[in-house]
Parts: sequence; structure tokens; C-alpha cells
Amino acid sequence: MLVLMLLGVPVVFSIGLAAVAATFVIGSSSPLLIVPSSMFNGMDSFPLMAVPFFILAGEMMNRGGIAERLVDFANSVVGHIRGGVGHATVVSNTLLSLDTGSALAQVAAIGKIMIPAMVRQGYDRNFATALACSSSLLGPIIPPSITMVIYAVAAGASVGQLFLAGVVPGLLMAGGLMGYVYFRALFSGSKPTQRFSLMQVFRSARYAILALLMPFIILGGIFAGVMTPTESAAIAVLYAGVVGAFVFRRLSFRDFYECLLSTGITTSFIMLIVGAARIFSDLLAAEAVPQMIVKQLISITSDPVMVLLLINLLLLVVGCLMDTTAAIIILTPVLLPAAVQAGIEPALFGIVMCLNLTIGMATPPVGVALYLAAQVGGIRIEHLVRAIWPLLVLQVGVLMLITYVPSLSLALPRWLGY
Repeated sequence: MLVLMLLGVPVVFSIGLAAVAATFVIGSSSPLLIVPSSMFNGMDSFPLMAVPFFILAGEMMNRGGIAERLVDFANSVVGHIRGGVGHATVVSNTLLSLDTGSALAQVAAIGKIMIPAMVRQGYDRNFATALACSSSLLGPIIPPSITMVIYAVAAGASVGQLFLAGVVPGLLMAGGLMGYVYFRALFSGSKPTQRFSLMQVFRSARYAILALLMPFIILGGIFAGVMTPTESAAIAVLYAGVVGAFVFRRLSFRDFYECLLSTGITTSFIMLIVGAARIFSDLLAAEAVPQMIVKQLISITSDPVMVLLLINLLLLVVGCLMDTTAAIIILTPVLLPAAVQAGIEPALFGIVMCLNLTIGMATPPVGVALYLAAQVGGIRIEHLVRAIWPLLVLQVGVLMLITYVPSLSLALPRWLGY
């Protein structure tokens, strides 16, 4: 699989071809039946239906003007702080994270608006693009998160518990990025470009109220027990469609068609990876690979602190080399038993895994958010890599904090009875 990926073969074919070849090498009695059966079983999951709905809702929000109103509201709230437009970029991504759950959707939506705005305010284009890219990583961490839905399917975990566990890590990441922006502006001597106006906050909030209500509808329905995550995702699509088409009047029939087309392409790619990775996972389970890895890991150390450190190091490397969805589907059944054996809660492991692999989305050579941000910002990828590394170091620091202070992420779900 790794050889094929290094040769430039698309990740889904790298996983699928390696898994199919393995079924013949192992000598399975009916490999041509096992392959389609495993793929279908991997994709045949009710919680996974939330993925295309959340993707479609994000596409419709971007085209329906919701993202722009959230940006205006964020700018009115934090634009008066030193480094204001940079803070507005982080806050905009935080607010949009409550609606989309996708880093790529936020790079495209917020980046197109905020990168030019930061450049106009005197920000270096490379840093502006790096900030837009790194703050877009809040999407897969702050609920609702597509990445956490996929992990919940792979681990048999509670989606609601994972959503709640992602709130504090996401806010810590956002706070860290805003702190970096503030001190960078302080040392450069830049001054705020606008004054705080309560009237402007109320005015922008009035225009953004429908966008700000959406997270309460999506997450409130889940945590109140009224809707499953899949049903709430479908409601999000309906809400985004009605608001974009009939209230903001920005979503035309052509836009709706293009949203459906884009969602179909993205979803088909994700589902193919899920199906191919399921073959891989079934083979690993049949050959007792997870049990062997658990024994080897425990033979090195049974200390939860060291186990978490080894898992973090592995996942940070994997995140640089592999697609997030594929890594979750393949590695969850391998690493989760080792984590549980060491006394680590599955919910904490899930947050650690999702945060690790999300950081990998902004690291070369496979960081899809990195390449999209470079395209949106109009800069060379090597310039973006040089500009983004301090922000990624900061996010790794948050990762370590979450890893070794579990109560930060687990207190909220425990308090609400998850």
C-alpha cells in the first residue's frame, strides 16, 4: 500500500489493490466474494449517512451567503483587538465549524474572503494563507465533525460523546491561534484598524442570526435526544437550503445542482476509501494483527503516558502520509485495543486520533488542506509550509495538553451523562 502511494497511485486504489492482493496471498477460500462483501459491509452504515448530508449542508451554506454573514459578525466582535482581521479569521472559522465539520469547506469559504482582507490590512500573504489554513482545522474538531462520525463508525463509539469531547480542544486551538496573532501584531507594532461598536455588533448579529441559529438546531437536536446525528445532518441541509434560497436569496437552482454534484463526487471518494479500508481492516482482524500489535506495545511499556506518546508519534507521522478517512478506518481497529489495554478511555483515544490526523491535513506531502489553501491564497506550497509551521507547533502543543489532561475533553460529556 505504501509503495503504491509513494508511486503516486490514488489512495483509494493503493488501499484497495493492496487489500485485494493480500486476500490471494493469504489463501482465502473465496477472495472474489470476500472483497465486495467487505466493501459493502464497510459502507452499509446508518451513521455514515451523516457524511454526505453534512458535506451538502456545508456546500449550500458557502453558496447561500451564510459564511459571509458569519465573517461580518466575527469582524464586528473582534476586529477592534490588535491584529483584528487575523482574530476575525479564527473566529469566523470557529463559527463555521459549528455548521460544516469540514476543513476543506472552510478553507474554500473563509479563505477566499479573509486572505485578501488580511493582505489589505498589511498582513504578509504567506502568513495570511497559513492562518486561514490552520484555523480551518477547527472544522473537524468542533462539532459537528465528519471526521468524528467516521471514527465513531470504525470504533463503534457514541457520536454525541465524541462531539461533546471535541468542544474544549477546538476552543483551545482557537484561543492558541488568536494568542499567536495578538503577540505577532504586538511585536510588529501594528495597531487596531477599527473601534468597537456595540451598534455594529447588533447590526451584524441581526444579519447573521439565521446562520448563528443553525448550530443550536443541529447540536441541540442531537444532545436533546430528539434526532440522531444523521437526522440532524438532513435537517441541516433543509435549513441551509431554505435560508440560502428563500431568505438570503443567494442559492439558485444552478447552485443547488452544483452543490449536489460536488457532494456526490466528494462522498463517492470518501465511501470508496471506507469500503477499501474495510477490506484492509477485515484482513488485519483475520490475521490477528491488532492482538499482535497490542502484545508488542505492552511489551515495550504498559504505562498509559508512554503508550499515548507512542500513539501520538505514530499518528503524527501517519497524518503526514495518509488520507484522514483511510487512516481512521485502517488504524482504529489496530490501535484502539492497545489504548484500551493500557487503560485509556475510547473517547479520549478518539479525540487524540482525530486531532492528530486533522493536523496532518496541513502537513506535507499529503496535506489536502495545505494544497487547497495554497491555491486559494495564490502562493507556492513551499512558502506556505514555511509560514505555517509555528502554527502547527502550537496545535501540537494543544494536542499534548489534551492527551495528558483528559478531563479537558471528557468533562463536558461526563457532565451531560455521555
